[in-house]
Amino acid sequence: MDENKFGTRDSRGHLIPNEAAARNPLWLRPTNFFNIFKWFIFSYIFSWNLFYFSVALVSWLFFTPALETMKYLEWDWVSLILLRNLIIVTIFFNLIHIPLYVKKLQGIKFKFNPSWPEKKQKIFTFKKQSFDNIFWTLGFGVPIWTLYEVISFWLFASGKIEIINPSSSPVYFILIMLFIPLFREAHFYFVHRLLHWPPFYKIAHNVHHRNTNPGPWSSLAMHPIEHILYFSGVLIHWIILSHPLHVMYHIFHAGLGSANGHIGFKKMLINNKKGIDLHNYNHYLHHKYFEVNYGNLTLPFDHWFGTYHDGSKEHHEKMMLRLNKLKVKNKV
Repeated sequence: MDENKFGTRDSRGHLIPNEAAARNPLWLRPTNFFNIFKWFIFSYIFSWNLFYFSVALVSWLFFTPALETMKYLEWDWVSLILLRNLIIVTIFFNLIHIPLYVKKLQGIKFKFNPSWPEKKQKIFTFKKQSFDNIFWTLGFGVPIWTLYEVISFWLFASGKIEIINPSSSPVYFILIMLFIPLFREAHFYFVHRLLHWPPFYKIAHNVHHRNTNPGPWSSLAMHPIEHILYFSGVLIHWIILSHPLHVMYHIFHAGLGSANGHIGFKKMLINNKKGIDLHNYNHYLHHKYFEVNYGNLTLPFDHWFGTYHDGSKEHHEKMMLRLNKLKVKNKV
């Protein structure tokens, strides 16, 4: 597969995908309903969203204790859920990390940053990016994810919050499922902007931004304060009528979906002719420039608030102008 058909490299060797500046058809005018329909089917339904839902569904059906057993907070079922989540995250992240970053099966082909993470850097815990990332992910990220999940299940099982019956309200059940990725995107954008507020950035978010050349394990490499805020979107299901599967899909979408934005490659090659498009350039640029692309592009908050960057010289100049204005404002 020829990389040059999908993008160009700048003078420093960084890959700029051809479609970097592409806008979601939902927000283009004049409205093209056919393009919106194609986007909804192939970019919203049959996409990573479906993969995360499938993992959540299989986990709910086969690797989650019966809801009746969760009426009381007991270590036996809580530990099973924690173990399940640790295994799923380790398998999923390593399915991406090992071929791309350990075995380097495709070299830097389709890699945004032509350099590899340095083997030793003082800025990281244990002075190594991979060890740092695994430590924060498995030591804090997955346990905090599990805590949200466990408390939600306990609230459902003990009758403290109502559970929707999918068979009696199938349309509502499906609509909530479809709503979750959109809610997650809005929640992520505003939480992310909060984390860039200097006090929060200094005490928490800087742990994540050590990863200027991120890989999949960088995705949940966060300070516990950031984990608490990042996964807090699942609390919406304590307010609106939901089902435990909604909670699982929501939190799996957040936990596993975080990897997608940090892979560092445009495509993961299956063979010389086929590859999986990873759609993660937008967030890669956030790690490169810090003060741009706080969200994703289904809901174009970055376009609306002037923080969008597509990797082009034009958007880079706009970013620098905006940051210089902020510096002047802060001095005054």
